[in-house]
Amino acid sequence: MSLQIFRFGHEAMATHFQFLIEHEDNLLANGAAQAVFRDIDRLETELSRFVPYSDIASINQAPVGQPVPVQAACMDCLAFGKMVWEQTSGAFDVTIGPLFRLLREQDSGGRKISKAERAVAAASMGFQHLELDEANFSVTKHAAGMSLDLGAIGKGYALDQAAFLLRGEHEITNALLNAGDSTVLGIGHMGEHPGWPVHAGQGSPVVLENNALSGTGFMHQGAHIIDPRTARTVNIERELRWAIAPNATLADALSTAFMVMNRKEIDAFCKQQPSIRAVFLK
Repeated sequence: MSLQIFRFGHEAMATHFQFLIEHEDNLLANGAAQAVFRDIDRLETELSRFVPYSDIASINQAPVGQPVPVQAACMDCLAFGKMVWEQTSGAFDVTIGPLFRLLREQDSGGRKISKAERAVAAASMGFQHLELDEANFSVTKHAAGMSLDLGAIGKGYALDQAAFLLRGEHEITNALLNAGDSTVLGIGHMGEHPGWPVHAGQGSPVVLENNALSGTGFMHQGAHIIDPRTARTVNIERELRWAIAPNATLADALSTAFMVMNRKEIDAFCKQQPSIRAVFLK
């Protein structure tokens, strides 16, 4: 049987996942895709703040100082998030939940956030207030009102885990994994072509081969782009900023960080890490 490209879709994490898998047999490819989709559903139950008994919801609801046991996926995302928070000097921060909550209240109630309210929210943000015990898989908050949200990293993590399962358990080495068109991971190549060509907005195609592309902008995040470093919304032209990185988790996180970093900061960051690129589109 000759190799073909089969397409599979699944709804999870408030988005549409679409996989293109190169394989000889549609049934085997479908079985692999469905197994991976089930794993993504499992990840959602552990990582979504909207699932009442998820690890993230449990951390958010826990009293200050109380260790919360978590699964490996949650610890992976938080440890990775802390690393990117440090590397971007706080431009990426999954603890930004308190400020997002205030903005949602402002939008729904038509009132303006006060400086005092903003200051209280900012005081509960930052990984300096979050203790990760990676040896014992527990997380402890050390700031009142702290709230975590993995929305800017979870989909990328799900794609990386999907690639791991496809390669390891199903011996699939060529596939394009897409999470709602905002994060795309290419593994292997498409037919005889080098990598997988994908489009970043209206720009020229980007060829992905064992790396990922992720974009954050007004079409994905709405009107609120918040700089965690200042706890203020960012005045930025209506543009998309995409990150290309060796894995989808990092690309997902950096595309968010790049929206609040200025061009000089982004250029300096990419020069320090040659495997990472930024793409800017109006």
